[in-house]
Amino acid sequence: MTDPRHGTRFGVYLCPPAGDPYYELGSGLLGFDVRAGREVALPDFLRPEWQTEAGPYGLHLTVVEGFYTDPAWWPQIEAEVRACLACLTPGAVLTLTGGRVEAWDDGATWVHRLDASGALLVLHTLLLARLARFVTASPFAGQVAAGKYAEPFQQARLRLLHTPRGLDSWQPHFTLVQPYGGPDPAGLRARLEALTAPHHAQTFRSVALFEKRAGEERWRVRADLPLGTVPPPGRRGTPQTA
Repeated sequence: MTDPRHGTRFGVYLCPPAGDPYYELGSGLLGFDVRAGREVALPDFLRPEWQTEAGPYGLHLTVVEGFYTDPAWWPQIEAEVRACLACLTPGAVLTLTGGRVEAWDDGATWVHRLDASGALLVLHTLLLARLARFVTASPFAGQVAAGKYAEPFQQARLRLLHTPRGLDSWQPHFTLVQPYGGPDPAGLRARLEALTAPHHAQTFRSVALFEKRAGEERWRVRADLPLGTVPPPGRRGTPQTA
């Protein structure tokens, strides 16, 4: 049997539209335009080896982790996301505020951290719970085997939702640099703070369903799913396991 960790992956993310100033900024920093599926020249203060982990995703904010799944379940996954979006009140929007640059993982990861509105936190929780049944393997398996995420509440989340993160400890963020190995973290912080300053508050009216196909390195946008769209009636179904 094929190792499910080497297969197709899905994620539900926030991703600005092509042409949006923040999208252009983030794509340039990461060296990859995920919507166009093409590489972008990095700025002179970043090197390719500093973007090997973040770059293949393109600019995104994780709402639901990039889980492994069976590609036969794509119609069901998309239908489930649409059904969850339809549960928000008419006119709801997903807002992010309080943007700031933070360094994580001892300075290896640089993020644009933001705070989620109530509607976004509700959607994150609903999607995480409803999509768990489509997960064939967790991207956290290796870290868990190495002894990370050993707290009881993290283990409970792993059993139920396949991720130790999120819910009341969710930290919404766009990863801008990973893994940074340069000699001037203070200079990097100053540059990132100046570049992201106009984008510390953002509003989204859709989520993006991302896909990483088996054997491919980079992610792609499979579909943009707007809020307020009522899905057609019918049974969405539950994946069957052998």
